[in-house]
Amino acid sequence: MRLQLELIAFLLMLVAGGAAAIFVATAMAISRKESEPQENTPRRDSVAASLLFQVLAAGGMSDDEALRQIRRGAGLAAPVTRGIDVTNWAESYARASNEQQRLSLLEMAVQLVAARSGPVPLRQYAALLDLSFGLGFHTDALARLRQTYGFEYVDHAKDARPRSADRGGGGAPLFEREKPRDRSVLLGVLGIAGDPTRQELVAAYRKLATQHHPDRFHGAAAGARDQAAARFIEITRAYEELLLSYRD
Repeated sequence: MRLQLELIAFLLMLVAGGAAAIFVATAMAISRKESEPQENTPRRDSVAASLLFQVLAAGGMSDDEALRQIRRGAGLAAPVTRGIDVTNWAESYARASNEQQRLSLLEMAVQLVAARSGPVPLRQYAALLDLSFGLGFHTDALARLRQTYGFEYVDHAKDARPRSADRGGGGAPLFEREKPRDRSVLLGVLGIAGDPTRQELVAAYRKLATQHHPDRFHGAAAGARDQAAARFIEITRAYEELLLSYRD
């Protein structure tokens, strides 16, 4: 009888130990799954397609053509939501993806934009800036992609000429200046005094960019729209030039 009780007790301990091991293994698996980006989920693909759609729409492309470009160029046939806020949706995509996936989405957006004939409208370039920021990149990453794929943008501050008209048709990268300006001058453009950290520089730029963003003046009178566009370009160039002095 005693032997039987000991055997039963041993079996119960064995079962309890096995159950505990299974519970721990399951909990660890769930934890790892929650901490890793969700791969190839329909929701993430839908967010990506919606972001690309919004960027293309900002350049004046029709809905049907934008959808065709997204399916052919990006290989995405996911449902699209129109009229989204690019920055907020890009931040949502960033939370569900890794760095390589975020960079791939930004590069795909640049590729689709660069495929158009003629210079890129400022409003579309602003949408690319919003996408870059929302994905967690700074504008120097976008400027380098712009150089790689070789597209130009319309500069309203230069009487709507493309940048290829500057420097006798040289068309320098957006982040590169012919004659680097004094740092204090660049900081003055952004209304910053002293020696800001990179985070403070980003915050100051984003505040000004929001105030002069082309979307805010899309339906305004031509004079107000051109004035805001000129200011938007001025602060963007100063910001990008200042970024070159930061190595972090």
